[in-house]
Amino acid sequence: MASPEHTPWFLDGGDNATHCRQSQRSLDIFYCGIHLCFSLLLCTVLIIFGYFARLRSYSWDFRLPYPGHKRKWLLSILLNLVLLCGVGEGILTDLTRNPETQPHLYVPQLCALLSGLISLVYYNYLEYWNRPHLTWLLVVYWPIAIATDVVRLIKQTDEVGFDPSIMRLYIVVSCVVIYTCLLFLECNVVRTKIFHCWYTEKDCPADLKKEKLFYHDKYNSLLQRALFSTMGWLFALGYKRPLVISDLGCVPEDLECKNVYRVFDDAYSTEQARASKENRVPSLWRAYLQAFGRNILVGIFVKGLGSAFSITFPFSIGGIITYASVQYYDEEKFQTVENGCYVTVNEFFANGFVLTACLFVAVIGSFVLLQYGCFICDFVGLQASTAIQAYTYEKSLRLPVSALSSGDMTVGQVTNHMSVDAMAVFYSTQAQVAIWTVPFKVVAILALLYMAIGVSALIGATFYIVFFLVQLKIAGRLARIQNEVLKTSDKRLKKINEMLRSMNLVKLCGWEDIFCKDIDVVRNEQVHSLIKVGIYMGVMFSLSMVTTAIVSLIAFVSYSFLNHDPLTPDVAFVALAFYSELHLPLLVFTQAIHYFANAIPSFRRLQLFFDYKESSRTEKMLLTQSRGFQDFESGGEDSGDEGDMMSAGSSRTRASVHNDSKLVKLLSKSRKASDKYLSIESGSHVDSNTFQEESSFITEDRESSVPGNVAFQISGGTFSWNSDGSSPTLSNINLNVLNGSFVIVIGLVGSGKSSLLSAILGEMTTVSGTVRINRERNRVAYVPQKAWLQNATLRDNIIFGQAFDQNRYDAVIEACALQPDIDILPAGDMTEIGERGINLSGGQKQGVSVARAIYSNIDIVILDDPLSALDVHVSSHLLENGIMDLLVRQGKTVMLVTHQLQSLQFAHKVVLMDDGKIVREGDPKEVQKHEPELFAAWERTSRNPLESDGHTGKEDDRVLVAEEEVITSKENKERVLGKDSFGKLIEEEERCTGSVSWRIYRTYARAIKYSLAALTLLLLTAQSSTLMACNFWLSAWSGAGLEIRNNTQENIEEESVYYRRGYIVLTLTFVVLLVAYVFGHIITSIFAAKRMHFALLQNLVSAPIRFFDTTPVGRILNRFSNDTQVIDQTIWETTLDFLQTTWLCLFVLIVNTIVTPVFIVVAAPFLIVYYFIKKYYVATSRELQRLDSITKSPTLAHFSETLGGLSSIRAYGDENRFRKRLLETKDTNNVSRLYYLCGYRWLAIRLLCGQLNWVVRIFAECEMNMNAVERVEHYTRIKTEEYRGTYTPRPSWPDKGNIKFEDVSVRYSNELEPVLEDVSVHFKAGEKIGICGRTGSGKSSLTLALFRMIDTYKGRIVIDDVDISRVPLLTLRTRLSIIPQDPMLFSGTIRFNLDPERTKGDVELWNALEIAQLKEIVAELPYQLDADVIEAGENFSVGQRQLFCLARAFLRNAKILIMDEATASIDVKTDTIIQQVLSTVFADKTVLTIAHRMSTILDSDNVLVLSEGRVVEFGSPEKLKNQEGSMFSALVKGHY
Repeated sequence: MASPEHTPWFLDGGDNATHCRQSQRSLDIFYCGIHLCFSLLLCTVLIIFGYFARLRSYSWDFRLPYPGHKRKWLLSILLNLVLLCGVGEGILTDLTRNPETQPHLYVPQLCALLSGLISLVYYNYLEYWNRPHLTWLLVVYWPIAIATDVVRLIKQTDEVGFDPSIMRLYIVVSCVVIYTCLLFLECNVVRTKIFHCWYTEKDCPADLKKEKLFYHDKYNSLLQRALFSTMGWLFALGYKRPLVISDLGCVPEDLECKNVYRVFDDAYSTEQARASKENRVPSLWRAYLQAFGRNILVGIFVKGLGSAFSITFPFSIGGIITYASVQYYDEEKFQTVENGCYVTVNEFFANGFVLTACLFVAVIGSFVLLQYGCFICDFVGLQASTAIQAYTYEKSLRLPVSALSSGDMTVGQVTNHMSVDAMAVFYSTQAQVAIWTVPFKVVAILALLYMAIGVSALIGATFYIVFFLVQLKIAGRLARIQNEVLKTSDKRLKKINEMLRSMNLVKLCGWEDIFCKDIDVVRNEQVHSLIKVGIYMGVMFSLSMVTTAIVSLIAFVSYSFLNHDPLTPDVAFVALAFYSELHLPLLVFTQAIHYFANAIPSFRRLQLFFDYKESSRTEKMLLTQSRGFQDFESGGEDSGDEGDMMSAGSSRTRASVHNDSKLVKLLSKSRKASDKYLSIESGSHVDSNTFQEESSFITEDRESSVPGNVAFQISGGTFSWNSDGSSPTLSNINLNVLNGSFVIVIGLVGSGKSSLLSAILGEMTTVSGTVRINRERNRVAYVPQKAWLQNATLRDNIIFGQAFDQNRYDAVIEACALQPDIDILPAGDMTEIGERGINLSGGQKQGVSVARAIYSNIDIVILDDPLSALDVHVSSHLLENGIMDLLVRQGKTVMLVTHQLQSLQFAHKVVLMDDGKIVREGDPKEVQKHEPELFAAWERTSRNPLESDGHTGKEDDRVLVAEEEVITSKENKERVLGKDSFGKLIEEEERCTGSVSWRIYRTYARAIKYSLAALTLLLLTAQSSTLMACNFWLSAWSGAGLEIRNNTQENIEEESVYYRRGYIVLTLTFVVLLVAYVFGHIITSIFAAKRMHFALLQNLVSAPIRFFDTTPVGRILNRFSNDTQVIDQTIWETTLDFLQTTWLCLFVLIVNTIVTPVFIVVAAPFLIVYYFIKKYYVATSRELQRLDSITKSPTLAHFSETLGGLSSIRAYGDENRFRKRLLETKDTNNVSRLYYLCGYRWLAIRLLCGQLNWVVRIFAECEMNMNAVERVEHYTRIKTEEYRGTYTPRPSWPDKGNIKFEDVSVRYSNELEPVLEDVSVHFKAGEKIGICGRTGSGKSSLTLALFRMIDTYKGRIVIDDVDISRVPLLTLRTRLSIIPQDPMLFSGTIRFNLDPERTKGDVELWNALEIAQLKEIVAELPYQLDADVIEAGENFSVGQRQLFCLARAFLRNAKILIMDEATASIDVKTDTIIQQVLSTVFADKTVLTIAHRMSTILDSDNVLVLSEGRVVEFGSPEKLKNQEGSMFSALVKGHY
């Protein structure tokens, strides 16, 4: 028989345990066998199904979670933790209760743990493979596990009784409960997935139908989601090469713009209804919480659990310190073992190794829960900001034009709603987590501190009360100051936007410095507010950083006074651990307060915007009002097709176009000369099958419809541009327009012609009366006075979202004389048109705009003076071939505003307006009878031989137009398109790859100033050193406490006084240095932001005009909005945090290495791992941040473009197409943002060491924020014009106006072909020069060369004996004067718009206004010269704006004036007066007139004729007209 020493563990045990466990051994063997057998069985099934793929239902990279999925994972994780405790309890029992090892105490638990882990893997794969029948094995396993544990529990109770102090009792009971819950979950899977009992299988989610969806978070296991393990592929790809946006795929369904808009819109609609019943303003906060509050609460709850785990850290640390002290001092009282067979709860949790394991589990659990809770709120914040942006866009589509024209809001302000305010909502969602969880965590830790060190903790806690009170007080102040920051930001962006959109005029007039100074004034106001924010934030950050030190000081000093026992390590370091646990949450709380304070004014601004009165057109919609994005069909990836995306109220189905032979034949029909008046009944309608049309809007009252023969009707209408209806622009308007009629509206400048059209479109505030549109003819094609084009191809601008029909398209192109120009474009009609049609002239843009209206085949066409911008031959051709043939004769209702009275011959009705009233209406003969002077002027115009001779037939007219008048000139083409550009105009946005260059950090340091940056780092080093000294001192103090605790009370008190005083001095020194560092860092960073903004602005305005032609305004504005906001308010926060944490970790590393040199050996591998993880992470996150920045620009550009064309978009009923474009741009931006947020949490979970983790994370964030500096710095390095000169001319230069071109060749850029070659011509002083030629001949280039707007690479231009290439650029441009074809006014006063240099007196200003026929208009304004001009001069008509530009030119009084069709938008009567004044005022000036109408240059002294960039003729008009074979003569007669 074997000796006792060799008795097997399953047969015998130690003496003390033999009696207790002898009867359990057989049960333990059976227990091990059960779990091992099921483990082998589960593994076998997994191997078989893993090897034979056919046995699986599917094997994708995602799953459809079964019912109870999350509960299953949580219970399984909890089960394995309990079993792990069981293993530890068994080992500890064996070590403390037996002289020899007894494996049966822990091997059964090991087998159960193995089985638990395998069962979790098994469940994972059965769900992944979609094999629910595999659940039966688990259904059998769990009851057996329950039974064996119940038997073990009964057996244990029989042997040792029901002792609640025994740890094993709790473990076994917990296992039974968890096994039972798991059994119920498995039974539920059987019920639902196998028997389908009371359960309906859900359809395949829309996400899984998307081939390009790579984000499968919803379709992964709970563990994978919590660990963000699906990000692995992206980080691997990003480490190999820079990411591109296509790598990210599409956005998941929960984050699609249309879906989050639907959620928010429902909530806001409910809140609006509730507010209406309660007679109050709708609350955006309530709608926000109703839409997203539930998920925010989930995030707060999950993060709260993580915080609860973190509270256990100090307990574990304290227990470990106590355990180590016991082992070190070998105190006898800790060597005793409690009686009993099993370890008690107290023994178990007093063991240092157990506590270390608990600390490890708590750290993992805490970090996973904290990060997942934060991600939930990140995701909700992204949803909320997307919903806000979508709702802002939708509201903008409904925004009345009067809102912008009346000055109630500006484009910059609305743009800020899309960018700054939306981001404030995003950050506020994250902030709410900290605002709710941090105070609870502080209270919990203080309670635990009270238990640890007594009343001293409560004394220290008083400072926390002060901390929170100060933070809340500052938050209120911050909200108010942040509102100031946002207001000045709106104002600044408004001015920048105006400058960018008028950059051509700004440069021509040499106003760069004026506008820069104006913007700088507003920027200084903003910086002043930012400094206030910085001061308050400095107080908050300082408090959060010194709170731990001050509270520790108060607690330890009070402890030394109130307790007779000395301070010992177990007390000091447990308390310090608790206080340290609060450091990061308090810092986050400070940031949260900041974000929340920023969000308060943003919510208020958004609330006011959302509650703004909408366009009366949208209010009158009878059909179900469009719910915007809510009406888009949800579904798979392809659900965004236009056919599926039409809303009920804002419906605009794309016309289904078929071949229409009539339209082609119309162009070959000859018109009868006698056909001047057309009856309403004449002309045939296009076959109803040609276009499928749907109502856009109809009147509010169903019963009060207009008669069937009426297209639209205004009854007793009074309309105002003000939202409150004050100061009506139109009054007592009564108008009936019959179906198929051609109505022409005429009148003086400012008489209300354009306002009448806006009233019909529902764009004005209806004070009284009604506007009704025929239910069957209620869609409107609208051509605004200032043409609006998209940044798209020429073809897309014409078809405007409709189906493409080649025959109809060709007919329209021919009618609008566009084909010859299309032929010379590099990509034909697929050539890209720049923002606002930047590469087209005013007339060319109007040609495309009219072509769009004709192609639309809409019943009602409203044309706001498009003919004024066209050359006479194009105008005549378009009127007869386009408007008459393709519209009026096709039964369309056409209303045309015009100053070209020769078109009256075609009208069915003429409407004469004056002073906002209809003073006369009727057919042309009737109006002629009452207005003989008006028609006398028309007859003079129509009889002008210079504009009618040679027009012997329609065919000749068409040939003339085809050869001469085209939409896009060669000059404009060469200006912006290279030879190999294939029609591409807008350049791709620049993007750096790889790590942020050290040059960027140097740029930022230089903006701070190197000396101040060095001083800040010195303060940081000093305060970090002092903090380390504080900790050393505290260590020495507590260490001394152990040594002197047995001394006399007097000795103890002496030691305490010494250490107490030293600790106070060091702590206060640390506080002073830290406050100095924080404030120094913040203030220097704000001034650095100011300097960077100044550098950006200065360099940008100095860029050549080509840069602005090829760069979207939205892209530039992104630098001045998002990027500037990051530099202003975000970078200093991240750099402050990064430097503070990095210096702290660095000092800890140095100190630990000095104290314990072996520490560096242990720490080195971890530091290396951290470095590579950081490198691996940053490579991808950096590119995600860049993609996020880049993909924001298209959203802002599209939004800006939409605001510019609201009237056109609404008139055409094309809102849905524009919504779809926003969906595309926003979803693209969201997917990069989503991966960035996921990556941030992916890193945090993998770096579980608190401070080092924070260093890596904050470094990555700091580098990503430096991307804003990188983008701004790029624009500070773009090539600029050469502003400096080598010769400063005399102040009176030019005093004669003598101009010589000597062998001049010019081009728009070095890589482009020349547009003028070898031009030599002499314009004598005081001469009036007319410049003409075929389109593309170089007319505009010649005048631009005078201003050095383009590159003169050969020859020279001499003005009054001075080579202009030697003159400083601003000097040159301010000494010349130009009146552009497109009039532009700026927000400000009339005085500023007339005299931006502020050099003229009131007498001169009034004189200029009188010359421009504006004196009476300005005199009637409330503040006269100081009356406000809103953005783009929208409170004046286009004609009035043109007159203001004339007055501005008069005031400059330059000896050389260039006129580019300066009176195109002015009525005949005013034009006649202006021409008479011009001949007098500019009698001694050299005037160069670019001819669009030949009649404007016939009185010139000489005429310059250009062709293909060369001079072909130069001489007097009479000489050239009579010269045989003269090109000028041919142009005049119309035969060339």
